[in-house]
Amino acid sequence: MALKKEFSGRRGPSLFVALIALSLKLLSLFAAIVPGGESPPSKRVSLLILLILSCVTLPGCSSSDYAATVTEARAAAEEAMAESGASALTLVLVDGEGIILTECLGEADKETGTAVVPGTLFGIGSISKMFATIAVMKLEEGERVHLDAPLVSSLPRFSMISPEYRDITVRMLLNHTSGFPGGTTLNSVTTAPFPAFAENVMADLSCQRLKHPPGYLNVYCNDGFTMVENLVKALTGKDYPEYVREAVLGPLGMTGSDYVDHYLTEGSFARTYAGETPHPYTYMNFYATGGLFSSAADMAKLMRMLINGGVHGEKRFLSSGSITAMSRDQTLGTFNPEPSDFIRYGLGWDTVTQAGLRAVGVGGWQKGGAIDGAYGPMYRSTMIVSPETGLGVFVAMASNNITSDLVDKVGERVILRALVDSGILEKMPDPLSQDSLPVDVPTAEEKSAFSGFYGTSGGLYRLGFETDDSLRLDSYGDDGWKPLYGMLRKRSDGWYAADDDAITALRLLTASERRYIALRKRSGAGHYASTFLLAQKLDARDAVSKAWRERLATRWLSVNDETLTFYPDLDVDTSLFLTAVDGLPGYLLGDKMVLRDMDPPADDRLDGMFLQIPQTRGRDRVDAAVDRREGVDWLRLGSILYRPLSGISSVSAGTTTVTIGPEGFSEWRKLPVSGAVCIDNAAAWKLFDGAFQLKDYGRGSGCTALPGSGEAAYLVCSGAPGTRIDLNISP
Repeated sequence: MALKKEFSGRRGPSLFVALIALSLKLLSLFAAIVPGGESPPSKRVSLLILLILSCVTLPGCSSSDYAATVTEARAAAEEAMAESGASALTLVLVDGEGIILTECLGEADKETGTAVVPGTLFGIGSISKMFATIAVMKLEEGERVHLDAPLVSSLPRFSMISPEYRDITVRMLLNHTSGFPGGTTLNSVTTAPFPAFAENVMADLSCQRLKHPPGYLNVYCNDGFTMVENLVKALTGKDYPEYVREAVLGPLGMTGSDYVDHYLTEGSFARTYAGETPHPYTYMNFYATGGLFSSAADMAKLMRMLINGGVHGEKRFLSSGSITAMSRDQTLGTFNPEPSDFIRYGLGWDTVTQAGLRAVGVGGWQKGGAIDGAYGPMYRSTMIVSPETGLGVFVAMASNNITSDLVDKVGERVILRALVDSGILEKMPDPLSQDSLPVDVPTAEEKSAFSGFYGTSGGLYRLGFETDDSLRLDSYGDDGWKPLYGMLRKRSDGWYAADDDAITALRLLTASERRYIALRKRSGAGHYASTFLLAQKLDARDAVSKAWRERLATRWLSVNDETLTFYPDLDVDTSLFLTAVDGLPGYLLGDKMVLRDMDPPADDRLDGMFLQIPQTRGRDRVDAAVDRREGVDWLRLGSILYRPLSGISSVSAGTTTVTIGPEGFSEWRKLPVSGAVCIDNAAAWKLFDGAFQLKDYGRGSGCTALPGSGEAAYLVCSGAPGTRIDLNISP
């Protein structure tokens, strides 16, 4: 779409006396109706007040200039709330001088009826990475670190199995090219503070390999940003949250934003829910990766600083050079066979060519965030900034069926409408449409080369061709193979698409002697399509080595999964089987992770990091490795450690004392099928039947009946190191 006119610079203040008077009258009425600051009975009244206040608080807002944007924002927000069942939503649109509009929907706390306001805090998830990036840029400007210096020069304690870890630079932490396996989740989200998370990640990395040579490709990696926490501590002597509060949040005036390393003030944040049931208060221990809580009011200040090239208010906060460095495309020159505006990493940014804006000829940057807890989705957020047009938008939602696609859609609708209202675009872009292209016939060589199994992050696919040359793609899950795409025909542009949907399509490609599937789909506000690499073909291999085939019959029991301690009521089976898939002899699955023999094979390690998929679908890959403990083989999958079911002790009637060892691992015991058991002094405990179905759980002390049928019962208890837990079993 052609631009209507060039952006003419920042708008001057447009505050009218009548608007101020009306605001004061509404505030007076609000105070009279709602004593003590409780939420008013009419959400429409409160929204009107919030919109007026957003214009009064900061210059640069004109309701006459952006009237259609206000309407679009409200409609987009209400539709997103209705579609997802979200409990809360906040959004803010800014230019370089102030807030244009704020929209708040839902309740921050259903029990108290607290309404969402511009200062309500939401978990912003991975948008927290922008603050980690800014923290590093501040340190570089102070010449305390250099982006292209080896990480070990500032953090000599860091090491990995792969010797190439010494080549990892500070920049690689910020642009997802470090080669780290992915994202450690152990103790990342808990019901009690876990400040040692970053230190534990560094310890976990010391026994892991690199996934690819540093700098080779960009694949999303949370652990890179967690390592920024360790870097900041090494350089400043301060814990990461303390440093960011002091060096970033304070100077930007983001005084309401905070890390959840403590209990946030009641009513200050949007609680999250599963349906109408509140989630327990959750500590986000991955501070640099995704642990910051912020508000529409505070995020407006960050976006204005970025729009203004590093200037906050009348003071320079970051150099223009730092802002420019953050916005450079970091995927250039890397292995990236399917370049996409959807993912063009900057430093911290997900993309420095925001696809929805790029589709209408406008430049922009974007960062998204997502937090899932033990009981489901908690928060989704997005931030889109377009310095060339002087606009930025932030959207956050909480609870239930929220998705990243949904917040992206809301954000794009708002900023696109603002571009129309400001005269930069002639009109809103039309929905993407495309007639089906002529059918091409795949060659026999293509069908032979690309038919087979494909791996991706946490998934397995099977691609094949029907007798009419149409392509099908199946996905593998707990219930076996299920169709994902079918009746896709090769088109004249090389993509495989269905007759009734010319947009959604697959493409088969070869790069660096590896075969891949790319996916194209409609995205954002619906006026463009995004492409990305979906999966990599699994080469034919001989059967997995004998040592690992013999472990297929073993049930492995987790001893350090945080759900055992922090979420005992969670009805999930934390045990693990390594499984084989029919027709795929050289590979195993472990917790949906595709694994294969090392090259050469090793009795104590399986390769989980052989996939070389840039962007996002090759993220979070780990090896399976054997730890020898007390003469017994234990299994490690990333940071999660498992012991074999066959090695746990049996307990009979009477009293038995179980002691938690120095590493704090949970203790498993095999119990009789019938009778009752009383547990004393456990931090948490869970009782399973012989099929590992959860029968009961508790904290502290308690008694429960044993299943009464089946082959056995199994009890797991957790506690601090050295804790003595008494079990009393009665017939």
